[in-house]
Amino acid sequence: MTDDDILLSHARDLKRQCADRGMLTHTAFLDLHQRSLLASIEREQNAEVQTFFHGGCPDAERVCAVFVPKFYGVSDLQAYLAGNPDDDPLCLLRADKDAFSTLSHRDYLGALMGLSVKRELFGDILPDDGGAYLVCLKSIRPFLLENFRSADRATLTLREVSFGDLQSRKAKTKDVFVSVPSLRLDCVLAAAFHLSRAKAEQAIKAGLVFVNAVQTDKTDRRLAPGDVLVLRGKGKCRLLEETGQSKKGRLHLTLRQYE
Repeated sequence: MTDDDILLSHARDLKRQCADRGMLTHTAFLDLHQRSLLASIEREQNAEVQTFFHGGCPDAERVCAVFVPKFYGVSDLQAYLAGNPDDDPLCLLRADKDAFSTLSHRDYLGALMGLSVKRELFGDILPDDGGAYLVCLKSIRPFLLENFRSADRATLTLREVSFGDLQSRKAKTKDVFVSVPSLRLDCVLAAAFHLSRAKAEQAIKAGLVFVNAVQTDKTDRRLAPGDVLVLRGKGKCRLLEETGQSKKGRLHLTLRQYE
């Protein structure tokens, strides 16, 4: 039995528990590949259960699948959890660093792994100049508050904060302008991440590319403004708009790259 099979079996069990017990159930944090797998469960017939993906913040890359009984009447999970915070399986921690150190996402991640915290127990890490926000399962909150005190050579002060604190946070982005022969996925991916067309095609066929958080292996998939591309290990960008066409028929695009 593969890891993917185990994940799907576990998710189906959680959906059955949700239906049988009339209560919210949830997975641990999922990466983009795992989220794509569980999207197939959304399409399975189950008149009693709704499936939501919840990462604590807009455009979260790592999310939990949350299964909600349909009799709850939930149409917006975030709004429901805001009014029923005890049902939220996630919490938000703020790590304030000392003023003398510079830390990257890799530094915070390495420090957490150094504490032997399993990756599925925490979600996105969102660094800024003063420290970082960390989304995690409530089950690991006491351990982190007690033990997450440093990263690299920096001293950290950890506290729990409200998810509302993220509303004023702006992701670091950069808009770039590229020229492509068409809106095919392999063409846009190559331009966005400075790859050859052949390398872009290899990455897609290897399962390293996600469009709107769903894994795809179709090199000729047509993209549209608003689509979000992730190349695992390289980064993320959003196709903002098509701004024109050259005399030779190449398309001019504006992409927003996330740092």
